[in-house]
Amino acid sequence: MGSYEYLYLDSDQPIAREAAWFRRELGFEPIPVQDGDPDHIGLRGPASTVDGMVGLAVRHNHTALADPAPGECQAIDAYRVEIEFWYRRRDTEEQRREARLLFDRLVVARPGTAMLLTHGSDLLTAAWLPPRGRHEFPAGTTVDEPDLETWRPWVIGVYSWLRDG
Repeated sequence: MGSYEYLYLDSDQPIAREAAWFRRELGFEPIPVQDGDPDHIGLRGPASTVDGMVGLAVRHNHTALADPAPGECQAIDAYRVEIEFWYRRRDTEEQRREARLLFDRLVVARPGTAMLLTHGSDLLTAAWLPPRGRHEFPAGTTVDEPDLETWRPWVIGVYSWLRDG
């Protein structure tokens, strides 16, 4: 089946407003989701570099730990919006390239919004952190605390013990 790519946004906008942005600005159209949650919105749109469509599932970051103990935090914990991204052939270079293009478009369109791009839900690819800018993570950098010193300067954080190191 393969992995998805994920984008995490620091946005306090309702999920419906986030999905509306993709529809308005990028021409995506709604697709049904199976769980029936109104804050889980499926979208699809044309791929940029390959034939076919890409899909998005826009929702609240359901994998974030609300109050992690030391040793359990993740780079994604403070990002409120999760966007699951896929192309018809998952876990391919085409999917990674398409997700990266979407990330780059978001950075240009929303430079005040902190965001992360991950491969699967566990490997960090890139970060955008205003005003610091863009950062590419070394291959194999996980979202988990063992890699905290690598990602801490490039993610938003809500836990004082994480910010203060």
